[in-house]
Amino acid sequence: MAATPDAVRELLRQMSPNVRRAWNHRAVGMQLKPRIIFDYELLYLEKGELRLRIEDLLHTLVPGDILLLKPGVEHEFIGSSGECWMPHIHFDVLDDASFEDVPVNFKTRAECSEAEARLIRPDHLGSVLGLPDVIRIGGHGEIHRLLMKLIHAYDRRDAAFIVLQKSLVLHILHLLLTGLEAQHKAHLSLHEKTLEQAVNFIVDHYNRTVSLEELSKLACLSVFHFSRLFKEKFGLSPHQFQIRQRMEKAKGFMIYGRRSLTAIAEEVGYGSVYAFSKAFKQAEGMSPRQYIRAYLGE
Repeated sequence: MAATPDAVRELLRQMSPNVRRAWNHRAVGMQLKPRIIFDYELLYLEKGELRLRIEDLLHTLVPGDILLLKPGVEHEFIGSSGECWMPHIHFDVLDDASFEDVPVNFKTRAECSEAEARLIRPDHLGSVLGLPDVIRIGGHGEIHRLLMKLIHAYDRRDAAFIVLQKSLVLHILHLLLTGLEAQHKAHLSLHEKTLEQAVNFIVDHYNRTVSLEELSKLACLSVFHFSRLFKEKFGLSPHQFQIRQRMEKAKGFMIYGRRSLTAIAEEVGYGSVYAFSKAFKQAEGMSPRQYIRAYLGE
């Protein structure tokens, strides 16, 4: 079952990766007996051909492929062709006080003690974000560049490494997610420019109601086609997107501008403070005055 959007957002908010090991591994005749790992391993195949098994599925990796091994999932490297260049990292996706106590494992689950089995991390990247075991996406060269930068920093591990490694792993995960999303929504690329123009138009004209007909005409699409593509790309209908923009602008005016609610209502395109207050409460779950008091801690 797919994770809910709220679960996805909550995980993305909490992610604070820690790298356990980073290694630019090169080998001829690559083999690894069946095992599980307690954390994640992300491997980029830079050169060669690698054959492996993940549970009951066989895979052949070629240069540019990315392997994401999940916690507790049995796998083995069966063999390879030529010299394999395999820069990779072991990492946790959430910060954990026991990080230093978790080794890189080379045992099967049956061979692990009960204490070792308790070290297996939850698979958030697979169960919540839906990242597959083998990832093939465009622009993978940037992931390789970041991975090599991470390995270089890991070898030195200066005082700032703890910050750098988090930022690099988060950047890699962002590229994986956006790369996979681009594959799933390839048809959107045909209308990328016009959809961005429509969004920019909404943002620039937040203080008035922009009709669906006006936006679809701007995008040179039918109203139905434009509405469907817009929601698929941005997760909101054009009307919902406009409301969100208005509310965000209003919140900024309330906190930083200290204007009257009447002035703010007029600024963000509402005919009366009543209409604005009603829309704000529907969108934010509280009235404008309640929002101001909550923000100021009153």
